[in-house]
Amino acid sequence: MKSHKINNFHNDIEVFPWNKNFETGIPLIDEQHKQLVSLLNKLATSLVRGNSIEINGVFDNLTKYAEFHFESEEEIWAEYFGSDSWLSSHQISHSSFLPKVMALKEQEIRKPQTEIIESIMLFLIRWLAFHIMDNDKRMALLVHNINKGLSFEEAKAAADKKMNGSIRALIETVMTMYDSLSSRTLALMRESHERQKIENALNKTNRELRKANLRLESLAITDQLTGLFNRRHFNHVFARELNRARREKTYFALLILDIDFFKKINDNYGHSEGDRILIKTSHKLKELCQRPGDFIFRLGGEEFGIISANLNCRGTQEFAEIIRKEIESLQIPNKFSDVAQFLTISIGAITKIPTETDTLDSLMSTADSRLYKAKELGRNQIVSGG
Repeated sequence: MKSHKINNFHNDIEVFPWNKNFETGIPLIDEQHKQLVSLLNKLATSLVRGNSIEINGVFDNLTKYAEFHFESEEEIWAEYFGSDSWLSSHQISHSSFLPKVMALKEQEIRKPQTEIIESIMLFLIRWLAFHIMDNDKRMALLVHNINKGLSFEEAKAAADKKMNGSIRALIETVMTMYDSLSSRTLALMRESHERQKIENALNKTNRELRKANLRLESLAITDQLTGLFNRRHFNHVFARELNRARREKTYFALLILDIDFFKKINDNYGHSEGDRILIKTSHKLKELCQRPGDFIFRLGGEEFGIISANLNCRGTQEFAEIIRKEIESLQIPNKFSDVAQFLTISIGAITKIPTETDTLDSLMSTADSRLYKAKELGRNQIVSGG
């Protein structure tokens, strides 16, 4: 059993301290950011203790407060930004936060403490340094500039110009945070792990920073433009759900979606409009995929993937048809399409109870072949089967 002294140490630990460089100058937002940091520190402490009831409680509080903060913050931004792309991009960034938090929650309590603590540190560095310092401060600068009398476009240009000079401050802040993390985490790990090995590794700050950057990439499971899961996470979820369906002898459905004539959209409407269309399409897919067994991914470019559990062949066909019709009903103009005046999609799908011979490559190959068949048949249609 841990001593009273060690328990007090865990109570007092601050894995990630607040830094004044995080301040936006908007009191309500800054206070909520501090509270978010406080909850994240409590999360780190609860993970160290390994009490599952405590961990679930902190995660619930963090989730609820994050949702409350995002709503409060977006109300402030909406007053100034309206339908500007900065606001929609910010909302997507917010929507990607909770999936990352839940991914941390899936880590098993019995994993080595070093692995859990390191993943928490990398997550905090990524979110706080790149979301608060970049996105929030950039938008806060625009608000301040508007309040000083600048027009929206003038305020936006001034904010961009000033933020271009923030790279140095960002690096200095990350270094300060990492130094603090190293020393505090080392003190914690000294209680339960090999002291010299951890101390030697964490004292080499520059090398650890390079490793941290690599690990950050491995933690990123969300496509930054659309807010959907990305291709890396697709591979992970595919393997997990395929094994589950194989083990439980249930249906496994894979749908590959492709926006028709998307290149013509980029060529004629511009890449910014292409990005906006990808975002609108993603939002609609999120609305349609509400079952617990539905997972949506942006596989790359204008291609999306959906993995669904317990859908038989007929159910998959009906689901795909709903998706096709709903995307077309958005009535997004695409006058350069050869099949319709509005945006359409083509879908290739496969549904089956998988066997040991079914793999990611084999099922993807079948779905891709059917997608190409749908295109050959004239696009804006579905080819599916078992």
